[in-house]
Amino acid sequence: MSMVQVIRKADQMSKLFTVNRREFLVAAAIPLYAAGPLQTFSRDEARLVEALCEQVIPADDAPGAKQAGVLYYIDRQLAGPLRRFQPAYHDGLSKLRDACQSRTGRDFADLPFPDQTKFLQDVEAGRIEKLDSFWRLVIDHTMQGFYGSPAHGGNRDEVSWDMLGIRDVMEGHTH
Repeated sequence: MSMVQVIRKADQMSKLFTVNRREFLVAAAIPLYAAGPLQTFSRDEARLVEALCEQVIPADDAPGAKQAGVLYYIDRQLAGPLRRFQPAYHDGLSKLRDACQSRTGRDFADLPFPDQTKFLQDVEAGRIEKLDSFWRLVIDHTMQGFYGSPAHGGNRDEVSWDMLGIRDVMEGHTH
């Protein structure tokens, strides 16, 4: 093949793989939780759970709960071995949503991070009734999803194991 033919072929191939700006923006705008099917949570519930999990393990110089896919761990486990906690999540999320709307006039996930933190401090201090046990459950499940095996739906790309420097020790660990 001559150089001219190679250039023409490369030009034809590049036209096959171009993405216009609109296609790129639409793809980039898809929320993270739309990347995989949720089994237990609605979109609104998923958004709220993800914000709660990010409060437990926020991103800093290392990935947080969102990047580790903790939402997917909790969702997957509630559809399986932790099914008994489904009612607690649906009830707790509803009560949390109502309490946050009542106190702030906004959805929890729409609050700035420091305001979310303050709201959850009030939950922990008992100033917002009947949410402390649900919040502790979310904390427990967030920790499990962040530090556990990716085989269970969380710890995406083994981010927590990298953060702890134990990826090589955990290689092949599935439970």
